[in-house]
Amino acid sequence: MMWKNILSSIGIGGVAIDTVLEKTDYHAGEKMKGKVLINGGQAAEPIDALVISWYLQIHEVREDSDFSYHDKELKEMTIPIQRDIQPKEKLTIPFTLEIDAEHPPTSAAHQTFLKTTAVIPQAVDPFDQDEVIILPKRK
Repeated sequence: MMWKNILSSIGIGGVAIDTVLEKTDYHAGEKMKGKVLINGGQAAEPIDALVISWYLQIHEVREDSDFSYHDKELKEMTIPIQRDIQPKEKLTIPFTLEIDAEHPPTSAAHQTFLKTTAVIPQAVDPFDQDEVIILPKRK
């Protein structure tokens, strides 16, 4: 049992998460609905919270940077869990996130991502990242 706890703490055989959205594309100004699926690993692990980060990746060439893109965090939502996830347990956490009406549509220069992280004390935090297609605001 001790080995399972050690392996889980470094991310091997530990809790896994998957964020599932109702659909893959949304209009600016729309409410995004989804759920986070938490799957227990080989040993019980305490999860403090889920952190859902909504960010825009902007691609542009800048002379003051070696990188052709930068991330701009738009929103962050914390969902407290504060309990142990038992081995092989399956837990579903629903969420809703409102997309700003002025959010830029997806293009070569703008991509939008939803990153979900499970906050696990003294262990590698598992995460899931999904691209979300943003369509122009409905008229």
